[in-house]
Amino acid sequence: MLVRASYGNVDILVPTWASVSAAISRSYLGAKFEPENFARKTSKHIEDEIDAIWKSKCAKNDRLYNASKFRLAGCEMKQDNLVLHLGLTCYKDLCGTNLSENFSLLQAKGTKDFSNKQAYMSDVLGVGLLAITSDACLVVTRRAQWTGEYPGALDRPGGHPEPSHIFLPDGSLKPDYSHLKTEETVLQEVWGSAKQEAVDELGISEANIGEVSLMGVTLNTEAGGRPSLEFYAKLGVSSEHVTTTYKLGIQAEVEESSSVHLLRPQTLAQLPCLLQSHSFIEGAARSPDDKDEPEEDIHLQEARWLLQEATPALRAALLLAVNTRLLPLSL
Repeated sequence: MLVRASYGNVDILVPTWASVSAAISRSYLGAKFEPENFARKTSKHIEDEIDAIWKSKCAKNDRLYNASKFRLAGCEMKQDNLVLHLGLTCYKDLCGTNLSENFSLLQAKGTKDFSNKQAYMSDVLGVGLLAITSDACLVVTRRAQWTGEYPGALDRPGGHPEPSHIFLPDGSLKPDYSHLKTEETVLQEVWGSAKQEAVDELGISEANIGEVSLMGVTLNTEAGGRPSLEFYAKLGVSSEHVTTTYKLGIQAEVEESSSVHLLRPQTLAQLPCLLQSHSFIEGAARSPDDKDEPEEDIHLQEARWLLQEATPALRAALLLAVNTRLLPLSL
């Protein structure tokens, strides 16, 4: 079954077997890819609104560009498998629905018209990877100020699976994937995209990323329920290696972040209590570079700093990691 829980501005959906939550391997993830059945609902008025919002955003940020994305229309547990219901949408539609100031009105209309508050939402599927180094540190980056969502916030490596990687403009599979079934190819892109984002954002080799597992699904309620799949992996390299490689500036997406931070297990040990109680909102945010506090307080302050400056996606991923007992809480 899928268990849903709300924590502040994020909801998490966790696959559960016999009341025990656990991350799942690739073999337990399935997909129904039906672009027509899982498309968002719309109207001329909604499309006009989306066009206006997109023009306004592009005028303010010339780095924005539109591209096809996968839409998560829902998910279900079926014979111990988590099955994703996937369609197609685009980044422009995301900006005009989930990221619109009026997303709650669209959700109310969806409830009224279709008994589904997400009916009119783009619900672009995101992915993220919680990466833990060989010396048990969590890797996070600070988003660049130019980015369209949560500029300057702390985040895990993440992005989107890309339909353009596997489909031709006419909707058929690219020749490299023609021997595979469409839904298998879509799953391959979805599952592999989280690891690829870590490679592109951190500059580390794919060979240094261990086995990937899926912790669960998150929904950002302050972005109209925008969904993301949150993954976990251990790295075969140390925190020093990650920092040194990042500073070389050779990563493919070097401009998407401005710095990398490594959080020690002593800091991570503070997260379960802070996340469950929401007490990270109390007290002043503190950078891990500040060293003038007593030793016993540094790790708690550092954990508060992480959660206060984190994107909703990062906080949700940390919640899932706590829930599935994957965070290293001690050396």
